Amino acid sequence: MRILGLAQRAARLVFMAVALSGWAGLARAEPGNGFGLYLGAVHSSDSSHYGTGRGLSLTADAQMAINPDWSLNPYLEISYEHTDKPYAILNGAAGLQARRWIGDWFLGAQFLFHDELERSNGTISASTYGPGLGFAMGWESRSHWSIVLEMNGFEGQGLSLSTGNSRSDARILFGYHWY
Repeated sequence: MRILGLAQRAARLVFMAVALSGWAGLARAEPGNGFGLYLGAVHSSDSSHYGTGRGLSLTADAQMAINPDWSLNPYLEISYEHTDKPYAILNGAAGLQARRWIGDWFLGAQFLFHDELERSNGTISASTYGPGLGFAMGWESRSHWSIVLEMNGFEGQGLSLSTGNSRSDARILFGYHWY
Protein backbone atom coordinates (compact mmCIF):
# COMPACT_ATOMS: atom_id res chain seq x y z
CA MET A 1 0.00 0.00 0.00
CA ARG A 2 2.82 2.41 0.77
CA ILE A 3 4.30 1.94 -2.71
CA LEU A 4 0.92 2.86 -4.19
CA GLY A 5 0.95 6.08 -2.13
CA LEU A 6 4.46 6.87 -3.38
CA ALA A 7 3.35 6.22 -6.95
CA GLN A 8 0.42 8.62 -6.52
CA ARG A 9 2.74 11.35 -5.21
CA ALA A 10 5.15 10.71 -8.07
CA ALA A 11 2.30 10.93 -10.58
CA ARG A 12 1.48 14.40 -9.22
CA LEU A 13 5.11 15.47 -9.72
CA VAL A 14 5.06 14.12 -13.26
CA PHE A 15 1.83 16.03 -13.91
CA MET A 16 3.51 19.23 -12.65
CA ALA A 17 6.45 18.55 -15.00
CA VAL A 18 4.00 18.28 -17.91
CA ALA A 19 2.37 21.55 -16.93
CA LEU A 20 5.77 23.22 -16.69
CA SER A 21 6.83 21.84 -20.06
CA GLY A 22 3.84 23.54 -21.68
CA TRP A 23 4.56 26.75 -19.82
CA ALA A 24 8.24 26.73 -20.79
CA GLY A 25 7.50 25.97 -24.44
CA LEU A 26 9.79 22.94 -24.59
CA ALA A 27 9.85 20.98 -27.85
CA ARG A 28 9.84 17.22 -28.35
CA ALA A 29 12.92 15.46 -27.02
CA GLU A 30 13.80 12.67 -29.42
CA PRO A 31 15.97 9.96 -27.93
CA GLY A 32 19.60 10.14 -28.88
CA ASN A 33 22.69 8.09 -28.10
CA GLY A 34 24.12 9.26 -24.82
CA PHE A 35 24.82 8.85 -21.14
CA GLY A 36 22.50 9.76 -18.26
CA LEU A 37 22.82 10.21 -14.49
CA TYR A 38 19.86 10.20 -12.10
CA LEU A 39 19.48 10.80 -8.38
CA GLY A 40 16.34 10.33 -6.36
CA ALA A 41 14.35 8.61 -3.65
CA VAL A 42 13.59 4.91 -3.29
CA HIS A 43 10.86 3.29 -1.22
CA SER A 44 11.00 -0.49 -0.91
CA SER A 45 9.00 -3.20 0.78
CA ASP A 46 9.74 -6.77 1.76
CA SER A 47 7.20 -7.84 4.37
CA SER A 48 8.83 -11.24 4.91
CA HIS A 49 12.33 -9.84 5.40
CA TYR A 50 12.85 -6.25 6.55
CA GLY A 51 9.52 -4.43 6.27
CA THR A 52 9.89 -1.04 4.64
CA GLY A 53 13.02 0.73 3.39
CA ARG A 54 13.53 4.37 2.43
CA GLY A 55 16.62 5.95 0.99
CA LEU A 56 18.55 7.40 -1.92
CA SER A 57 19.12 5.91 -5.35
CA LEU A 58 21.78 6.69 -7.95
CA THR A 59 21.38 5.44 -11.54
CA ALA A 60 23.57 5.67 -14.63
CA ASP A 61 22.35 4.63 -18.08
CA ALA A 62 23.59 4.52 -21.65
CA GLN A 63 20.80 5.36 -24.07
CA MET A 64 20.90 3.85 -27.55
CA ALA A 65 18.29 5.29 -29.90
CA ILE A 66 16.73 2.75 -32.23
CA ASN A 67 14.55 5.34 -34.01
CA PRO A 68 12.65 8.51 -32.93
CA ASP A 69 10.11 6.35 -31.08
CA TRP A 70 12.26 3.69 -29.35
CA SER A 71 15.43 3.45 -27.30
CA LEU A 72 17.27 0.77 -25.33
CA ASN A 73 18.80 1.85 -22.04
CA PRO A 74 21.16 -0.53 -20.21
CA TYR A 75 21.68 0.79 -16.69
CA LEU A 76 23.39 0.36 -13.32
CA GLU A 77 21.59 1.37 -10.16
CA ILE A 78 22.58 1.51 -6.50
CA SER A 79 20.56 2.49 -3.44
CA TYR A 80 21.13 2.86 0.28
CA GLU A 81 18.06 2.45 2.46
CA HIS A 82 17.17 2.62 6.15
CA THR A 83 14.63 -0.02 7.19
CA ASP A 84 12.12 -0.77 9.92
CA LYS A 85 14.66 -3.24 11.33
CA PRO A 86 17.95 -2.27 13.00
CA TYR A 87 19.94 -2.51 9.78
CA ALA A 88 20.36 -0.82 6.44
CA ILE A 89 19.93 -2.21 2.93
CA LEU A 90 22.39 -1.69 0.08
CA ASN A 91 20.81 -2.70 -3.22
CA GLY A 92 22.56 -2.82 -6.57
CA ALA A 93 20.96 -3.63 -9.91
CA ALA A 94 21.96 -3.99 -13.53
CA GLY A 95 19.26 -4.04 -16.15
CA LEU A 96 17.96 -3.21 -19.58
CA GLN A 97 15.06 -0.87 -20.19
CA ALA A 98 13.16 -0.60 -23.49
CA ARG A 99 11.55 2.83 -23.85
CA ARG A 100 8.69 3.83 -26.16
CA TRP A 101 8.79 7.59 -26.71
CA ILE A 102 5.56 9.56 -27.13
CA GLY A 103 6.53 13.20 -27.54
CA ASP A 104 8.55 14.25 -24.48
CA TRP A 105 7.25 11.23 -22.54
CA PHE A 106 8.33 7.63 -22.46
CA LEU A 107 6.93 4.36 -21.16
CA GLY A 108 9.32 1.52 -20.53
CA ALA A 109 9.58 -2.08 -19.47
CA GLN A 110 12.72 -3.38 -17.81
CA PHE A 111 14.43 -6.60 -16.86
CA LEU A 112 17.08 -6.47 -14.16
CA PHE A 113 19.22 -8.51 -11.82
CA HIS A 114 19.80 -7.24 -8.30
CA ASP A 115 21.90 -8.00 -5.22
CA GLU A 116 20.73 -6.80 -1.82
CA LEU A 117 23.06 -6.61 1.18
CA GLU A 118 21.96 -6.18 4.79
CA ARG A 119 24.35 -4.04 6.80
CA SER A 120 24.28 -3.89 10.60
CA ASN A 121 26.98 -2.34 12.83
CA GLY A 122 29.34 -2.03 9.87
CA THR A 123 29.05 -5.72 8.95
CA ILE A 124 27.27 -7.36 6.03
CA SER A 125 24.96 -9.94 7.63
CA ALA A 126 23.00 -11.30 4.66
CA SER A 127 22.67 -11.13 0.90
CA THR A 128 19.71 -11.86 -1.36
CA TYR A 129 19.77 -11.66 -5.12
CA GLY A 130 17.80 -12.45 -8.21
CA PRO A 131 16.06 -11.18 -11.32
CA GLY A 132 13.29 -8.64 -11.45
CA LEU A 133 10.80 -7.05 -13.79
CA GLY A 134 9.73 -3.44 -13.80
CA PHE A 135 7.89 -0.58 -15.39
CA ALA A 136 9.11 2.97 -15.93
CA MET A 137 7.59 6.18 -17.14
CA GLY A 138 9.21 9.54 -17.54
CA TRP A 139 9.55 12.89 -19.20
CA GLU A 140 12.60 14.54 -20.78
CA SER A 141 12.89 18.19 -21.74
CA ARG A 142 14.60 19.50 -24.86
CA SER A 143 17.41 20.63 -22.56
CA HIS A 144 17.86 16.93 -21.53
CA TRP A 145 16.65 17.22 -17.90
CA SER A 146 14.30 14.42 -16.97
CA ILE A 147 12.12 12.89 -14.30
CA VAL A 148 11.54 9.13 -14.10
CA LEU A 149 9.21 6.95 -12.02
CA GLU A 150 10.17 3.26 -11.74
CA MET A 151 8.25 0.42 -10.12
CA ASN A 152 9.96 -2.96 -9.80
CA GLY A 153 8.92 -6.39 -8.55
CA PHE A 154 11.68 -8.78 -7.68
CA GLU A 155 11.16 -12.16 -6.07
CA GLY A 156 7.91 -13.61 -4.85
CA GLN A 157 6.54 -13.99 -8.38
CA GLY A 158 8.43 -17.21 -9.12
CA LEU A 159 11.63 -15.33 -10.04
CA SER A 160 13.61 -16.04 -6.86
CA LEU A 161 17.17 -17.32 -6.91
CA SER A 162 17.54 -16.85 -3.14
CA THR A 163 15.07 -17.61 -0.37
CA GLY A 164 13.16 -15.29 1.91
CA ASN A 165 13.00 -12.22 -0.30
CA SER A 166 9.92 -10.69 -1.93
CA ARG A 167 11.22 -7.16 -2.50
CA SER A 168 9.38 -4.55 -4.52
CA ASP A 169 10.33 -0.91 -4.88
CA ALA A 170 9.38 2.42 -6.36
CA ARG A 171 11.83 5.16 -7.32
CA ILE A 172 11.41 8.75 -8.39
CA LEU A 173 14.55 9.97 -10.11
CA PHE A 174 15.70 13.32 -11.47
CA GLY A 175 18.47 13.35 -14.02
CA TYR A 176 20.29 14.67 -17.02
CA HIS A 177 21.30 13.08 -20.35
CA TRP A 178 24.44 14.04 -22.27
CA TYR A 179 24.11 13.54 -26.05
